[in-house]
Amino acid sequence: MRKYIQEKVSNTTRHFKFGGCYVEERDEAPSHINLPAIFKAIEGSLPSHYFKNLNGVVIEHLPEFDERGVNAVYRDNTFYITNNQSDADDLMNDILHEFAHHLETHYPQMIYGDEKLIKEFKRKREQLKFEIMSEGYWIDEYDFQNLKFDQKFDDFLYKRLGKNMLKMVTAGIFIRPYAAVSLREYFATGFEAYYLGQREFLKTNCPVLYNKIEELHNYKSY
Repeated sequence: MRKYIQEKVSNTTRHFKFGGCYVEERDEAPSHINLPAIFKAIEGSLPSHYFKNLNGVVIEHLPEFDERGVNAVYRDNTFYITNNQSDADDLMNDILHEFAHHLETHYPQMIYGDEKLIKEFKRKREQLKFEIMSEGYWIDEYDFQNLKFDQKFDDFLYKRLGKNMLKMVTAGIFIRPYAAVSLREYFATGFEAYYLGQREFLKTNCPVLYNKIEELHNYKSY
């Protein structure tokens, strides 16, 4: 009887409140990660309007995570995040990253409407292009002004250049290498940095991105 009850409890989905929605822990997170505490800390750092239209958060390892090499996805106003987290920092990164994509969906005009962020991203892509050319790479087949994610370009960055070279050529230009893959990821990685202690670097190196996040943070809807 005791064993049966323990199995039933361990197989029960855990729920707890997060803003105006719920977190469902369908797949159990590592024991050293305190999910409620992490979500409570993030909730206390974000303005309430960020939670508008957010249906919930699901902690579950989906097959597509392995297929795409990602830890989380944003779909149908819901965050789906893997339970395979190495530590609290990794989980916080994933949560904030998906919040950025949530805000893109609901505040696109505020973020991209005046095209200032697009222009800043394009300038940085040109800087990146110069740095890569300076290292002797042939890059004519790649469109550095493309704003969207492109698998061919992503493969060039991560497979042909490799992580060490990519880190070197993006240093001082992007907040981290992943920010270079598309405009949306540029915004999302900057959003993570803003809320995880890198505001000064962001303000100095990506001023338009910094100002957009400031505007979002202080936005008042009447």
